[in-house]
Amino acid sequence: YGGLVLPDVITIYRLPLCEVCADEVELMREIAVTVVHEVAHHFGIDDNSLHSWGWG
Repeated sequence: YGGLVLPDVITIYRLPLCEVCADEVELMREIAVTVVHEVAHHFGIDDNSLHSWGWG
């Protein structure tokens, strides 16, 4: 259709996450939440649904 189509990419910004996480376990949890959140949006799942499922 002639428009610019960006690749499906999720960018994780390491330093901001490291600054807010107390340890590696919390960091891994935040990375998982971020990836699930972004993949869910790709498939049309909204924030309210994610929050109700515990992935807010």
